Amino acid sequence: MDDKLFEEQMKNLKNSYDQMSTISSVEKIVGEVKEAEKPYKRKVKLTLPYVASFIGVLFIAGLLATQLLTQPDNTGTNSPPAKNTTENQPVTANDIETAMNEIRGYYERKVDELEEELGIKDVEQYGFVQEAKQAVQNFENRTSFKTQNELKNYTNNVKQIIDLRVSLPNEEFELIRSITKDNQVGDEEIIKYIEKLEYLKERYTDRWEHLHQPHQAQIANITEYVEELNSPDFNRGSKKYIELVEEMKRIGYIFIDNGEGTVYFKINYTKVSEAFRNQMSEELKLYLDIQQGAKIASDAALTISRKELENQIILLEEIIIKSPNFTDLNALKLHYQQRVEIYLTGLDNSPIIDDQGIVNKEVQNEFEKFISAYPNSETTKIVKSFMSRLKDQNNQLTPQLIIEVETLIPANLKVIPNGLSVNLLPLTDQMMEIYNSYKETENNQLLGGPFAGNNTIELVVARMYMYALVTEDYEMAYILTYKGPGADVPTLEQFTSEIKEAELNIQKLSNEVKMVNWTYTQDGERVEHTYIKQNGDTAQLKLRLEDGVPKVEYRSLF
Repeated sequence: MDDKLFEEQMKNLKNSYDQMSTISSVEKIVGEVKEAEKPYKRKVKLTLPYVASFIGVLFIAGLLATQLLTQPDNTGTNSPPAKNTTENQPVTANDIETAMNEIRGYYERKVDELEEELGIKDVEQYGFVQEAKQAVQNFENRTSFKTQNELKNYTNNVKQIIDLRVSLPNEEFELIRSITKDNQVGDEEIIKYIEKLEYLKERYTDRWEHLHQPHQAQIANITEYVEELNSPDFNRGSKKYIELVEEMKRIGYIFIDNGEGTVYFKINYTKVSEAFRNQMSEELKLYLDIQQGAKIASDAALTISRKELENQIILLEEIIIKSPNFTDLNALKLHYQQRVEIYLTGLDNSPIIDDQGIVNKEVQNEFEKFISAYPNSETTKIVKSFMSRLKDQNNQLTPQLIIEVETLIPANLKVIPNGLSVNLLPLTDQMMEIYNSYKETENNQLLGGPFAGNNTIELVVARMYMYALVTEDYEMAYILTYKGPGADVPTLEQFTSEIKEAELNIQKLSNEVKMVNWTYTQDGERVEHTYIKQNGDTAQLKLRLEDGVPKVEYRSLF
């Protein structure tokens, strides 16, 4: 590289550190980036030697920028800067390419760091990392910028998205606190932090069940043991066990008695409430209260007033409608539906009817006030329909009318029945061990389980099949394909060719799917998985028993 070209690049890099904008909300950051979104066409992947050399250039540029900014003014005047400043200079193709390389290298280094911290190699398959990857791809697709300042601001915004999403939950938690201004925190930031913990829960369930099992015999009093686990100085058990307990607490979980005589863990919602209670919306406060275990009823009696019940219903409706992509959306819908049913029909020890089964006049007036107070609410439509049917029954709350309440709830607020929360990608540590061993041996006993969390044998096989597709391990996908009676499976070469031509986007499916349902037919010989996406759409995958082991039917998901 000649001196003139090197000097020009040093100036460009120095400029990239000037006038960095401060964005106080993740929602604003994402908004700015989305303004320029276009379909992704290419990916510039840096090799490790180039990344290493580029880090060195950035370091030199940082030192150079510091020196330049701290040197005294040599102009000899106090005149204001010229209108034609560096920030307003045209942006060249070389400037854009330099920024793209910087962002791509930054993203890949952060992915490497997260893989090391979590101890897995497939962190890019997590939905939260995919968000950052998409922001990088959108940036790489930009072909022009009006000014140097626009390029710098865009670069800085994408970096902040990478910092937030390609990080451990506790790191994101601290970043959220550090980038907020005027003591304000957006609900979206907090919800995304919670979603990240939900995504990682399966991984820690896998590790927890493996390491906690040998220590189960230590527990004499489960309540006291849970308190001990949550204390800052827990030190009972093996070194790996103690380290895992401390890591899980640091990440953002808390240990609980699951009510079945065993210890489990959940997200530490109290930590979130204490940090942001005065800044978050009423809707989010309610959600956190519910998740922390606040009850509305006990022994078939309300423990809150009916007015408070009304407020919770409206707030839950707001959360569900505002956050349709929320990972734990079905749990919110369940809370909403339970409250609506209680509000309209009462409880055995908090009845809304007299001795003849007639709904009290006070409660009827309550319904009318609800309709007047929330005319644009989806819940108001439910209350109106219920009152209409109630009048048809001469205001008598019949068993049939109680059953019909569920049918009044619209699809966007209704619980998805029989669905089980699921992650498709990445695989857990246990599944990866089975994946690698099964590919070598095809020993069906390896698929016998048990598996951590909600994973059945069929679901594990399906997930391994999808992992094989997304990693282009077509040999393993072929091994997991049903080849028993009635199968018409081509050769491995033809199979591979068909999959490539199909252009399946398994990663996109994994990003969107939130729940799974399944149906068994032919005495359990066949099973059909229905994967339910966050928008309600579904995808199907069929499996069939081969020598007692479920395998994916040929062309399933094609």
